[in-house]
Amino acid sequence: MTLYLTVEDVRGLVGMQDAVDALDTAFKHWADPGTAQFPRRRLSLPGGPVNLMAASYPSQGVYGYRVYSILPKGMSNQVFLFDMEGGPPLAIIESGTASTTRTGAATGIATRYLAREDARTVGLIGSGRQAGPQLEALKAVRPITRVNVYSRKKENRDAFAKRMASALDVEVVPVDSPEAAVKGADIVVTATMSADPVFRAEWIEPGMHINVMGANSANRREVDDRTVLRADVLVTDDRDQAKIEAGELIELAASGRLAWSRVLELGDVVRGAVPGRTRPDQVTVFKSLGLAYEDVAFCKAILDRAREKGVGRDLGLASAPPRPPRN
Repeated sequence: MTLYLTVEDVRGLVGMQDAVDALDTAFKHWADPGTAQFPRRRLSLPGGPVNLMAASYPSQGVYGYRVYSILPKGMSNQVFLFDMEGGPPLAIIESGTASTTRTGAATGIATRYLAREDARTVGLIGSGRQAGPQLEALKAVRPITRVNVYSRKKENRDAFAKRMASALDVEVVPVDSPEAAVKGADIVVTATMSADPVFRAEWIEPGMHINVMGANSANRREVDDRTVLRADVLVTDDRDQAKIEAGELIELAASGRLAWSRVLELGDVVRGAVPGRTRPDQVTVFKSLGLAYEDVAFCKAILDRAREKGVGRDLGLASAPPRPPRN
């Protein structure tokens, strides 16, 4: 049975707390035997790139891949989930909503393990598609009371502030500069696609936790070099993927100013193999990239909920018979 789930199906089945729970559990199994994480690869077509990424999640008995693109005739974004013992897909899930939710959830997990327990104020730079789920995730893991938000267009940040204040029941204040957004913040989120830094080290305050999540390309950077080097604890979701996509880290490592061994993996922090924050005054930085492992973990939770609720359409794909052994 191959279950097909639409974006509307996914929205009706799960929310941010489900994603945070799924990723927290998954990262506790980060080092399990058989766990594999294939970093995103981009297939260049004349109309734009096709993005491919894959992972296995042995503790749940599944593996899967995500393929997505924005091409001239439209967008495509699916996760294909498989049983690790073989057979046709367990599910094909339209993952537009799932992917933005799991991206927010990854920030939530990093904040749960790296931000101060008493963190309540957020400085948000960016008000686009990813910004809302970022705040939802922060609200799921910390008692957030105030958000200062900046984005380049006043009408966008004003509308975002009004919408999110109503949705999350917190004070969301639009401000006129990135510096004003992060001043006094316990937690910072950069949610942009900027090629140049939107956050600077001179704005850092003791005890601040900074989530750098908007850009996942080697030629884009949301924070400056000194912010990275200032971090007492520097974490990414996957070091191998960071070596391909984390512009904030790649140049520093290439110049010898940053050792990759200093960059911790989120799964190792979550499972307790390495310490995260150990003092209230430490500055912590999380460079988020978005992993297939996160997609597979969340989509397995979505599939379980869909089966429980009887949601989705059976595509009726049959398993091919096993090949006979070679002589």
